[in-house]
Amino acid sequence: MSKNQLQRDIVRLKHILDEISEIEEFLALNVRNKMLESALERKYTIIGEACRAISVDMRSKYPEIPWANIISMRNVLVHEYYKVEKETLWDVAENKIPALKDWVKGILDENKNL
Repeated sequence: MSKNQLQRDIVRLKHILDEISEIEEFLALNVRNKMLESALERKYTIIGEACRAISVDMRSKYPEIPWANIISMRNVLVHEYYKVEKETLWDVAENKIPALKDWVKGILDENKNL
């Protein structure tokens, strides 16, 4: 992987971490409403798009991250929004996002010298 590609991937990973921070803020409100569900959908769309833009080399290096699932969720939110179950949005926030945060932080820590 070229240094330029790695740097672009790092930028996308930082975007993912920024979105996760905002999701954590939503969860801290201890409220479930349509406005926050819409906000979660937007955050997941951005995370999915960032994952899609990450190089194949980077995604291959970290196969434990469910890249395809994340990108698929983005595609459903954008193209098949009528299929989205609101409970799924909250389940992902509470049960999947923490692991994604750990993985992304780990990658950024490994590449902190860039």
